[in-house]
Amino acid sequence: MDKALTQPKPGLEETDNPELLLAQRVQAARDEAVQAAVAVAQDEARQLRTTAASLRDGLQTLQSDKDAAVQAAIAAGQDDARQLQGTVQKLRDEMERLRHEHAEQSEKSVRTSQDEIRQLRGTIASLREQLEKPHAR
Repeated sequence: MDKALTQPKPGLEETDNPELLLAQRVQAARDEAVQAAVAVAQDEARQLRTTAASLRDGLQTLQSDKDAAVQAAIAAGQDDARQLQGTVQKLRDEMERLRHEHAEQSEKSVRTSQDEIRQLRGTIASLREQLEKPHAR
């Protein structure tokens, strides 16, 4: 502020001009109030900037944490998918092995049955011959 407004003019005594003294005091009080308001506003602005920076840092941290969680979930999902694909392949292999084993057993059973039928037919033919021999004479 202008010093001329806050200090009495040289040569004038305070008692000579009480209105001037009152005006100077009012101006000084106003100047102090303005300075106090400016200081409060500057402090509030500084606090708001600090709060904004803190919130920005918090958001960045949350974003980083979210990104890390997403990457971990993707990796876990891919690992699960690989394990499931491996399990599916093992089950397919086992099913194919069992199918092959069953086919072999079926073929063996068919061969055994055919052999038994041949033997039984042979036995029947032999018995028939034996039965027909005494009648043929």
